[in-house]
Amino acid sequence: MTKKANLLIFILAISCGSLATNIYYAQPIVQFIAKDLNISSDLSGLLTTLTQIGYGLGLFFIVPMADLFKSKKIVGILIVLSIISLMGTLISTNGIVFLILTIIIGIGACAAQILVPLTMRIVPIEETGKYVGKVMSGLLIGIMIARPLSIGITGWFGWRMVFLFSLITLVAVLLLIIKFLPDYEVASTSNMSYSNLLASMVKLLINTSPLQQRAFYHACLFATFSLYWTVMPILLRSLHFSNNEIALIGFVAIAGALLTPTIGKIADKGYIFTMTNVSMAFVLLSIVLLFFVQDHSSFSVILIVISGIGIDIGVSGNMLLGQKVIFGLNAEKRNRLNGLYMTIFFLGGAFGSWIGSYAYYKFNSEVTLLIGAALPLIALLVHLIKNNTINLSKTKSKHVS
Repeated sequence: MTKKANLLIFILAISCGSLATNIYYAQPIVQFIAKDLNISSDLSGLLTTLTQIGYGLGLFFIVPMADLFKSKKIVGILIVLSIISLMGTLISTNGIVFLILTIIIGIGACAAQILVPLTMRIVPIEETGKYVGKVMSGLLIGIMIARPLSIGITGWFGWRMVFLFSLITLVAVLLLIIKFLPDYEVASTSNMSYSNLLASMVKLLINTSPLQQRAFYHACLFATFSLYWTVMPILLRSLHFSNNEIALIGFVAIAGALLTPTIGKIADKGYIFTMTNVSMAFVLLSIVLLFFVQDHSSFSVILIVISGIGIDIGVSGNMLLGQKVIFGLNAEKRNRLNGLYMTIFFLGGAFGSWIGSYAYYKFNSEVTLLIGAALPLIALLVHLIKNNTINLSKTKSKHVS
């Protein structure tokens, strides 16, 4: 790897993380924004939901366009769109206008998923797991740092400064991309129309078994991840943890994402099946540990930290493994495959956020954690059964032949 290639990987990681934070900044500070903009309690939940909806729309309708048009141009337009929207949040005094801006911010954040596949254009094929892992570490650190950073900035300077911080960060990212990111040619050689592009995605999903499997696995894990980080602050506040303590725990848990490149290296050696099982087990164990958190003791804090690091290792590792599989299927359809993969598991994440808060307030924390544990367990069982079925089919074929 040359110095230029390493620099590009670093820029991709920073850019992806900076874009991904925008999806989650508002989540832990909804009450402050709603109060300041006179948004009713019935509508306040839309502050985070609409951002996620915008991101989901971008994943399905915009990310695949990188198979037809140059990625650098699309990414630049999306970042500029995000910057303009963030400017609007700084001066907005109307709740409805603010809600509309959150949709646009979510759409702009999908640029991260156009940048991730570019890793395959930069690094040798035999090292894709390692370097996609580094880029995904940046993206996942952005996702994980968003909530504690948002809480911290709001506590010190007010909620609008969160969006000012994001604006300044994205301006820096835009300048880096303009200066350093090559203007890669489109991988696809076809002159497909946009409508045919979308139609081809449906066919891809129906006909691509590895995509279906990896999207399902990660939808389950990402649902648990979203449930976990939606409910965790509520649970900890009920145990008399302060906002600063909650933010600190969130920062410490980020250490889990730093192991993603290591998982990528192991996957490059052919251990994708094994590491998938390990990733799912980490997520399941992280939820189980929370059943033993009952107070504000040092023991509970240790369990929470181990749990947070564990779920970040499991989710980041499984996401990387899924992308390694689908990126290797078809270079000309890489962005469509990634768009479908991200859209499906992101829907799982949106479901996790909703079911987590609903179950917590409707029932209790135990029911919520049971749901969180069931999802990775289902994924693990399906993965094991699927592999056993494949091995059995291979054995029968050998006997027949």
